[in-house]
Amino acid sequence: MTEFPSPSVSKAPRRVCLDAERAGLMVIDVQNGFVNSSSALVVPPIVDLVERWTTNNRPVLMSRYRNYSGSPYERLLGWRELHRAPDIDIIDALVGFLDHPMTTVIDKTGYTALTVEAVEHWHGAGVTDLILCGIATDGCVFKTALDVFEAGFTPWVVVDAVASNTTRHRAQEIHESALLLLARLIGADQLILAADIISALIR
Repeated sequence: MTEFPSPSVSKAPRRVCLDAERAGLMVIDVQNGFVNSSSALVVPPIVDLVERWTTNNRPVLMSRYRNYSGSPYERLLGWRELHRAPDIDIIDALVGFLDHPMTTVIDKTGYTALTVEAVEHWHGAGVTDLILCGIATDGCVFKTALDVFEAGFTPWVVVDAVASNTTRHRAQEIHESALLLLARLIGADQLILAADIISALIR
């Protein structure tokens, strides 16, 4: 039987093969309606990453999800949240970065943050690597990571800056299950810590 890699990541920063000069930061759906007691713990590391990235004049893309009447989420899942403000608004802790010249915001109505607009944006910026943080590990982060992989970019998922916000299951278990699948599908080495990103920035 094939053995698949574990999603465990060393607590110590490691040297990753990431060229920060050709990397973009994707901040996925860090919106009021997605932040709860399970996902709030990743807000501080996400804010720290965005601050460091913009300070170094590196490109940041923030995605903003909006549900709509008759969406698959309503029809098939019975999920009718995030139709309007304030739920769809990006959290206050990130609002100050929205007007930064290196920040781009895209709106989306599906799981992936790698929309056609996002692909064009990253190609135009000369980016080869995409660093993913945000909500939720088992939903939009997961789908985006796979799409980044298949689109020819190199994905990096920051495991201590992504979280599940599920309320129907144990969020930490769902988060860890999603990381296990990502380790299998995009490579265990692509799961990194925020400290690894910081080390890459200061090299």
